[in-house]
Amino acid sequence: MKLKTAFLFLLMSIYMPFFKTFIPDLDELDLNTQKLNKSLKDKINRQWKDVFDQTTLLQLYSSLIKELRLFREGQSQPAKLYYFLQLFSSSDYKVIFDKKSHHALLTHTELLESEIEQLLLETNTQLIQNPTPAEDGDLREMVSDLISLYFCHPSYHSEGYDDLKRIGGNLAFKFLRTYPYQDTSNLLISLLPSASDPLEQYTQLINDIVCSEQNDENRDLLLYILVSEMIGFYTEKSDLLYKKSKEVLKILSTHIPHWSEEQLDYFITQGILNGYGIYPTPKTKIAEIKGYIKKLNEGNYNAQVIKKRVKEYNQEIANIENDPIAFINAGYNKAAKILMVKNNTITFLENLSKLTPDSKTKVHLDQLIAQTLALKNTPKVFPINKTPKIKFSDLHFKLLVIEELMYKKNLLTPKFDLTQFIAQYHLREIDKEQEGYEVIPEALAYFKGLDISEELLAKVTSLTQDCGVDGGADVYAQIWPFWDPGCGDEVLKVSNKASKDLPLLPNLQQVIGLEHSNPSKKLISSFKERQIQLTEQDV
Repeated sequence: MKLKTAFLFLLMSIYMPFFKTFIPDLDELDLNTQKLNKSLKDKINRQWKDVFDQTTLLQLYSSLIKELRLFREGQSQPAKLYYFLQLFSSSDYKVIFDKKSHHALLTHTELLESEIEQLLLETNTQLIQNPTPAEDGDLREMVSDLISLYFCHPSYHSEGYDDLKRIGGNLAFKFLRTYPYQDTSNLLISLLPSASDPLEQYTQLINDIVCSEQNDENRDLLLYILVSEMIGFYTEKSDLLYKKSKEVLKILSTHIPHWSEEQLDYFITQGILNGYGIYPTPKTKIAEIKGYIKKLNEGNYNAQVIKKRVKEYNQEIANIENDPIAFINAGYNKAAKILMVKNNTITFLENLSKLTPDSKTKVHLDQLIAQTLALKNTPKVFPINKTPKIKFSDLHFKLLVIEELMYKKNLLTPKFDLTQFIAQYHLREIDKEQEGYEVIPEALAYFKGLDISEELLAKVTSLTQDCGVDGGADVYAQIWPFWDPGCGDEVLKVSNKASKDLPLLPNLQQVIGLEHSNPSKKLISSFKERQIQLTEQDV
């Protein structure tokens, strides 16, 4: 490996052409007849792992900046530069560079930033012919990859990290102002909060989009992305834009009075309601789906994939047309369920409603707020308790107790029902049909925190661990809906920790089926010491 590095450095010292030096496989590629496929990308990746150290990365960045200058002067190979940056800016290869790339980027950032700003002044041009459906193959996409270096290459906690992210964020805003209504990399969106004065720039960008006269799906998508990054379904409490959403709306409120009724309607409908999956006019969603079908048919996709997706889309359209009211209500219900725990989002929506004149759009916004608050304030039948008064050391042993008291003797209430639990659970969407082939963590967490009084524990005289021969335990149907011993699913095994729980059950006389847990001699002894009979289950 040292010989390869030395050889590469020697090549650079006598200055060979950029592509021949760093990516000979790409240099030899005939782009008229060949594509940079996954196999070649992986090969280049392996080569980079062998030869890239801090010295070569410094030289690479230096050579890259020279190559960008040559590109602007019309003396480079645009297609190969495009593909190189596609590889170099990919987060797939971040592990190769780590802190080495951070230092190289930090050293060259002033020159690189200048080159990017120069490229943002250029007219967008096509760099590769016949791009794949996943590529645009133009200057815009190449500049996007260059800015993405500020996302992928900085190393957290390293010197200058915040400065690099700030520069990346500022460049990302400039990029979006230059190419506002074209497909935008998520990496660039992720850089925005790191920019200088991000709230001012973010708000101005939203205002520009709302006030634009351009009317196409890329404009719609960018507005959706920007609003979602701030108050969307998947925002986290630690996200800057979520934490500062109130301040963003305060700045935005200086623009809203200047918006027309149509522009305000667009912001609320496209940026918020549709973003949450709420379509007060179902025809809008149908038109959106038909757009997806058109793209599929026009793209260079596998015929079987197209056929399958078109069939699914047509079924979705049929469902909407058959019951549009149910479709609308389902959108409100799903959104309210997710938003009910997002206090900042609720505050944003309430304050936005106050800024909104009476209109049909305001009615829809207020309906969302009302349903969210109603759901938020509804007492939960099955709240997850994190601090039970009586704690079991072995959760699987506790499940045997719950089976006895809740499902056999009907003494422990309310009787847990997974379907009802899922309907009220709001931290994420639980899909029973998809997730039921394994233990559903949230259902198990409910039983872990469930309080059982000493009085009820004293009523337990017998426990059974059913291997499935008698139909299986009812509690399993609630935490592991499709548990199937016939397909090899085993019981949740009781461990040695259960010996610490035996004092909680002063009247326990018998345990049936413990052999399904393959108990240790130590555990068996702990039962015998308390004169608790262990009986094998009849199978």
